[in-house]
Amino acid sequence: MLTYFHQFAVVFVALFVITNPLGNLGVFVSITKGDSPSYKKQQALKASIYSFGLLFIFFVGGKYILQFFGITIDGIQIGGGLIIAKIGFSLMAGKKNHTTNHNESKEAEDKEDVSFCPLAMPMVAGPGGLAVVLTAANKTQLDLADYVSVTAAIAAACLVIWICFRESEWVAKLIGKNGMAAITKIMGFILICISIQMIITGTGGVLVSWGIGLH
Repeated sequence: MLTYFHQFAVVFVALFVITNPLGNLGVFVSITKGDSPSYKKQQALKASIYSFGLLFIFFVGGKYILQFFGITIDGIQIGGGLIIAKIGFSLMAGKKNHTTNHNESKEAEDKEDVSFCPLAMPMVAGPGGLAVVLTAANKTQLDLADYVSVTAAIAAACLVIWICFRESEWVAKLIGKNGMAAITKIMGFILICISIQMIITGTGGVLVSWGIGLH
């Protein structure tokens, strides 16, 4: 039981930090500026649903996706770790909108529906989030409880995203700019630690497959 709870906690924390709903409040507010409160809430709900769908599909079909492209779990851990590290360092450096560039944000402001792009993809279900669920999907001998715990973690992360986006203006005022900046930097540090652990694990797996092994 503790193993499954630990798995839930690890996946949830990783997704929460990577998706950075608090740090992305500014993006959501800017691209929905001028929209009615009801429409903003609709966009927040649709974005969270789309995000859950994308992450869940990659979790369930992760093994088959990697097998099709001939990618190993060690490769996913190393590649995903590098991607997550880049996001973490950008958060630590205080860069805004790390998941979307200026052109994407500007384009989103002119769209009627921004729930799928750029909110769900790539802001939430971006490379970092997909790397997390793909890593979880490719652990050996997954049983029903594993699927339930990881799916619950994905759902919990998307629920937090929905709440933060839905109440974006209120949360932003409550936390304030300094509070959001502090939280973002803390998340960045946690993200860097997660990414380094992924790279260490992936590298260890590669060395073992090469017959080098660490003693």
